[in-house]
Amino acid sequence: MTKTLGVLIGGIFIGAVAVEVIRKKYPEALNKLCAKTREIASGAREAFRKGYRGAKQSPKAAKSSA
Repeated sequence: MTKTLGVLIGGIFIGAVAVEVIRKKYPEALNKLCAKTREIASGAREAFRKGYRGAKQSPKAAKSSA
């Protein structure tokens, strides 16, 4: 358990260092990637909310709203 936790923490640390190196070397590319990720996450969140609202409605109401 301790070894696994150490590997997990080490992986997070190495990942954070790698992101900072990439950020310094290619700031525009990383900003574009972050913007695209935000856009995808926002779309997924909205799709989930729409689906959740549809699932909460009664079957008759869901058919009429579709």
